[in-house]
Amino acid sequence: MTASPLKLILEELFFSPVPFLILLLILAGSSWRRSGWTLQSKTLLAVWMVLLLSTSSWFFQWFAFPLKWLTPESVHKQVDAIVVASAGVHPSGAPTPSSTLRAYTAGRLYLEGLAPLVIVTGGVTKPYAPPISIKGIHIILRGMGVKDEDIVIENRSADTYGNGVETVKIIAERNLKRILLVSHDYHLFRLSSVFEKLEEEQQLEVAHYSFAANQQDTARIVPWWQIFDWENFGRLQTIAHEYIGLLTYKATGRI
Repeated sequence: MTASPLKLILEELFFSPVPFLILLLILAGSSWRRSGWTLQSKTLLAVWMVLLLSTSSWFFQWFAFPLKWLTPESVHKQVDAIVVASAGVHPSGAPTPSSTLRAYTAGRLYLEGLAPLVIVTGGVTKPYAPPISIKGIHIILRGMGVKDEDIVIENRSADTYGNGVETVKIIAERNLKRILLVSHDYHLFRLSSVFEKLEEEQQLEVAHYSFAANQQDTARIVPWWQIFDWENFGRLQTIAHEYIGLLTYKATGRI
């Protein structure tokens, strides 16, 4: 038997931040009524505000809006190669969830006939030891049916700028003219900006397009009972990391 929709909603609400928000608000209000604006009541209210904002899907959408505005449009286009940016692997060699989604997207685009080649860039760094042939995105691509000879592994880079530096070498060596960059939407602007700058510096005439691996996630409408979600902590950290990366890259002339 499947649980009723109402039961599932109530379970999600019970294990969400909502009960903690209500409890903190009650404690802060009780402290204020009992003793006024003491350090305790101010601290409880401050914790409530932090929890409210950091778990709110509305606040996350507002915080991420400038980055989404900058994100290149996803294009479903015939190209010479698909370039998929790894988001790391675990010490065991298993890809992280973000790498898994990017790998699946790149593999699907390859199987749809959009490109004869998939370039996997980055993701093999300390303490992730070789052999790279059984690690990360490569595992998923092979499992999906991408031919070994159609997979190029770039394993020198450890960050977005390094991805660009090493992959542009491969692009130049193979005389590729059109590439499709695959990553998460929040990462695509920085990734494509790095490639643009490097290609311009090396006077390469390359048309590159972008494709977001998480399109379904970004298009999903958040139901009212999931407006406050513990996962928004991690989402905010990811977006904050990307903002810092953009500012750092701009300040250092990498984009």
